[in-house]
Amino acid sequence: MRYNGGKRQVGQAAGIRAAVVLFVALASGCQSSAQAGTSTANLTVQITITASCTINAATLNFGSVSGTTLATTLQSSSTTVSVTCTNGSPYSIAMDNGANPSGSQRRMANAGNFISYNLFTDAAHTNPWTTATSSTTCTTTNGCFLGTGNGSAQTINIYGDVPATGTAPNTGTYTDTVVMTITY
Repeated sequence: MRYNGGKRQVGQAAGIRAAVVLFVALASGCQSSAQAGTSTANLTVQITITASCTINAATLNFGSVSGTTLATTLQSSSTTVSVTCTNGSPYSIAMDNGANPSGSQRRMANAGNFISYNLFTDAAHTNPWTTATSSTTCTTTNGCFLGTGNGSAQTINIYGDVPATGTAPNTGTYTDTVVMTITY
């Protein structure tokens, strides 16, 4: 019996060894197929911000005044325009001489009649708004408006006056259109 029992033990030991060898072979085969190589690369992400500016239209209204008053009394008014420029973008605002100039004098018109007016960059009406259109021709804020955008709407003041005419002008509504140019 012992002999038979010994055979059984030897047979069982051989079977266990075979199972272990098979397990190790399978495990090492799985391990080698699970080890795939890796590689890395960079993804560059970018955006280019370009300068941009917008300016809105505005009306400078001197109101209603009698011709006899205008003959002897200067009329003043002011308005604002809104400018929105890319943050950090320098800009300048110039104004042309309008649709009815006489030389460099801006004039409002009504049926062939004219009334002169002036535009200023300051409330004291000492710095006329010029036609300079860029930072190279507009070198001082006394002749045009120089600014730097902040990404939000900025309010720019425009001041004007109608000098006394000396004689009462014809009745009616006098108008002019001035082109504002923003250069950035």
